[in-house]
Amino acid sequence: MRGMRHPLTFAVYELCDTGVQVTTKKGRVGVYTSDGVWISGEKFPVDKHMCEWIGQGPREPEDLANNRRFRSLVLKEKTL
Repeated sequence: MRGMRHPLTFAVYELCDTGVQVTTKKGRVGVYTSDGVWISGEKFPVDKHMCEWIGQGPREPEDLANNRRFRSLVLKEKTL
């Protein structure tokens, strides 16, 4: 399971089937969307950016030829 401990609050953010499960240092558990919106469990303030990081990324790296930022470099190398 993808997860991470918050460096300041020490809460654990983990990816689950319904969103991002956050467990605080005191043992409170709540489930939030990747935008930091409460879904279920206990409701408490969470780090929206940490929820986004766990819920949406990182993803598998894609081929650079399909990436809009690097497409021109890949095409340039192929023509050389």
